[in-house]
Amino acid sequence: MNTVLERRFPATDMSWGLVLILVAIGVPRTVLADLEVVPPNSGLAYYVLALAPFVVWLAVALARRSRRPFADFVVVGVLYGLTLVAIHQALWGVGRTWGYRPPAAAFEFADRFGPAWYDIAARGYTCGVAMMIGIGSGLVVAVIALIAGRVRGRADQPA
Repeated sequence: MNTVLERRFPATDMSWGLVLILVAIGVPRTVLADLEVVPPNSGLAYYVLALAPFVVWLAVALARRSRRPFADFVVVGVLYGLTLVAIHQALWGVGRTWGYRPPAAAFEFADRFGPAWYDIAARGYTCGVAMMIGIGSGLVVAVIALIAGRVRGRADQPA
């Protein structure tokens, strides 16, 4: 009997469990960097937290056989982007009490709008950047997974 985590995630050839793990491993960096526990570009801990999830994504992309390698990582990227949006927005509401400061670029962007649209523009900017990071990361790994699958397919064919 298949558990929910073993079933295939919609639009992918990955299990729910694998997709959730690939997305979840990026969460610690996001939370810790937003709260400035491990500030961006602060040293080895930050870089391990920032890069390890993508190393795991690449390892999965290179090692795993899939009928939908491109879709697999586009979906993972979109979901990762959505976690970034959710975390940034949740911490935005907490305010500076826990150390979170929304990016200055969001406020510079929002300054172009009137007071009625300021908060929406700042939050929208942050959401847009988060989704571009997630989708962009997913697309890069998706292309690598697609290439790896094609190379693997050629290697499997008799000469």
